[in-house]
Amino acid sequence: MGVRFVTHPAPEALAGAVRELWLFEDDGDLHAGLPKPNVELVISLSGIHFWRASLSGLDHRFDCAWLTPLQEASRYAWSSGRRRLIGARLEPWAAHSLFGILPRGDGSPPPLLRNLIGDEADRLRDRLTLAPTEEACFLAFSAWLSGQPALQMHRPLWRQHKQRVSDLAEGLGISERSLRRRFSEDIGIAPKRWLRLKRLDGALRDLASPNGGMSLTDLADAHGFADQAHLNRELTRMTGATPNRLKRRESGTPPHLLINPGRFVQE
Repeated sequence: MGVRFVTHPAPEALAGAVRELWLFEDDGDLHAGLPKPNVELVISLSGIHFWRASLSGLDHRFDCAWLTPLQEASRYAWSSGRRRLIGARLEPWAAHSLFGILPRGDGSPPPLLRNLIGDEADRLRDRLTLAPTEEACFLAFSAWLSGQPALQMHRPLWRQHKQRVSDLAEGLGISERSLRRRFSEDIGIAPKRWLRLKRLDGALRDLASPNGGMSLTDLADAHGFADQAHLNRELTRMTGATPNRLKRRESGTPPHLLINPGRFVQE
């Protein structure tokens, strides 16, 4: 059946906390989850899932609901049987408010949702699995998210589209020192590293766009890279694939995913 990926708007009241909802289906092949500036709340609707820290690492079976923390390097996973996942892409501050301090996505297994919210994790998965249609599944997930008081907090500060730490601090009306402290409290990494992930996120989304006819030079300029060479270096270092190889991914592949990443390494 190939790869299928669709997104769904977050509840309007949670627009500052949840970037989007998504649903992903494929045949379970090994994939690399690429770095991103968000925390993923993932619920399995089908498949038996395995995780590994590196492309050639040992497999670890993990649960049917988990969080993918903020990550600055690729992680790897596959499943036995058709994989069908639904997820919510959370702003880091929102994930911390809802679940507490999370480990960094530095090669450790994903935190299990059951360990964070107890039996509610199983009830949520049952609700989503039993939804009769895809739209009903998204609506049920949206309703659960809307019922979480921790996500109702209004934190627009980190949603500003800046490309430099000095510009972000100036836009917020605070010193760079205060900015670094608040980032450590709300997000867990330095602002410079988070802005690098934001820049990568924008480039990956444009590269995956079905209407993406932008040249690499224009792509670099649009997302704050110094030039095309800088874009090529950053994407290759952070994803293991060049921009041109990312462009050649199968239609329908999510922006932050490489299916069969070993093929890209071998090319």
